[in-house]
Amino acid sequence: MNEMQEQVAGNWLTGSGWVIVVFIGAFVLFGAIAWARAQNKKRSAQEERRTEEATRDLYRDQNRDDQLRDR
Repeated sequence: MNEMQEQVAGNWLTGSGWVIVVFIGAFVLFGAIAWARAQNKKRSAQEERRTEEATRDLYRDQNRDDQLRDR
């Protein structure tokens, strides 16, 4: 391998290779976000109500605990 070939190979490993890795990583991340959003939209009205009710219960319990602790 001559000096020019070594330099090109070195540039690939340090520069261009990372550009490809970054773009592939961004593509995978975008795909994961799109998949998660699609999964969230599949919730039925009953599941949504249960989620909201559970959230209200957690807030109510937290408020009660805070009030007991402040006494």
